[in-house]
Amino acid sequence: MSTIESHPAGDSGLRERKKQQTRHAIHQAALALVSDRGLAGVTVEEICADAGVSPRTFFNYFPSKGDAALGLPESSVPEAARQAFLTAEGSLVSDLCDLVARTVTLPADRRRMKELVQARPEMVPAMLQWMARARLAVFTVAAERTDVDSARTAVTLVMAALIESAHRFADGSRDELADRLRGVVAEMGRLASA
Repeated sequence: MSTIESHPAGDSGLRERKKQQTRHAIHQAALALVSDRGLAGVTVEEICADAGVSPRTFFNYFPSKGDAALGLPESSVPEAARQAFLTAEGSLVSDLCDLVARTVTLPADRRRMKELVQARPEMVPAMLQWMARARLAVFTVAAERTDVDSARTAVTLVMAALIESAHRFADGSRDELADRLRGVVAEMGRLASA
């Protein structure tokens, strides 16, 4: 019988911290290189060398060097958020605000991201692709609850509110983001009917 005890919770926390450190190292390396030389002037291999990771590790964290430079997080709907949305009984748009807040993680350093995009306009397509992936992930779930046209319109509205919220507000909790999204959506409705 083995006397070695396993501490799954501790191991899990350590693994998560290591993943966050690796992700941060890749982002910082990509941000520095792309800021200095532009997107076309940098290779994934150079980013990996500066971050101390392999290309395989790089692609476990980011789909492209543009995503890495911008620090764009993954855009997939967690299963718990999907189930909560599908069983929610509120209005479609209000429940979508909750779903988006639990799905889309805005980049932590939006100020530096904006500076990079302004200095390097070739970064705009990477940002737009990330938004498109996030929108598609949310739309796919919304279409499970309502018809395709209603899902498309509601998701477009809430994603527009997300963009506006990102411009207006600093970071907060996911619940705060959901409330902010509902507030911006309500403002959009007032403006549309004025």
